[in-house]
Amino acid sequence: MPRPHHSAHRPRRPAHRLGFAAAIALSAASTLVLPACMAPDEPAAGTAFVTPAPPRGSSSPDGGGSSPPPQDQDATAADVAFIEAMVVHHEQAVELGDLAAARAADAELADLASRMRVTQAAEAASMRSWLERRRTRDSADADHDHGVTMRGEISRSTLDRAAELDGPAFDELFLAAMVPHHLGAVEMAEARLAEAGDPAVARWARAIATAQAIEIDRMREIEARLAGAGR
Repeated sequence: MPRPHHSAHRPRRPAHRLGFAAAIALSAASTLVLPACMAPDEPAAGTAFVTPAPPRGSSSPDGGGSSPPPQDQDATAADVAFIEAMVVHHEQAVELGDLAAARAADAELADLASRMRVTQAAEAASMRSWLERRRTRDSADADHDHGVTMRGEISRSTLDRAAELDGPAFDELFLAAMVPHHLGAVEMAEARLAEAGDPAVARWARAIATAQAIEIDRMREIEARLAGAGR
């Protein structure tokens, strides 16, 4: 007599093998997504690279996205000033990251710079889209007097000098400029979180603070390793 056929049920493997950085990123899972343009096998082991989901109503960099919902109208002058300043802040990181591709000597630093460039370019594109819709809808912009100081700014002279450096000298300048730059973004995000405004922008600020804090730790680890190697 043939034996009755039973379907095989394989137990699911417990998802407990997460690195420390990944655990931090997952704690903000409601506001974070992995960059869409990143291949699944790209992240290095134990490293999480995260980018915030755009506020409701902002388009993706390729021009997609839906029209702004009513909640977007709750955005304040503080929201607009924060997003405007963060666009410029991100563009500086993208410019320095572009230089790293051909100039960085350390492979880990070059990889980190490349990922930061991709992530922040996508974020800046979504932010510009969000701003453009607000300018179209709120043409008067009457209360736009709530300025945000851009903290950790990379000077034009530093960017110009980076374009002339190569190898270990470039690596040293990159870390010396980018760690304070990221710290400035965290401070800007925390200052925005102390203000009232659109909850969607607050979630974006919280996600930026989380992502850049992870990258600060990574850069400091690279800095310590290079210093230990006598570079």
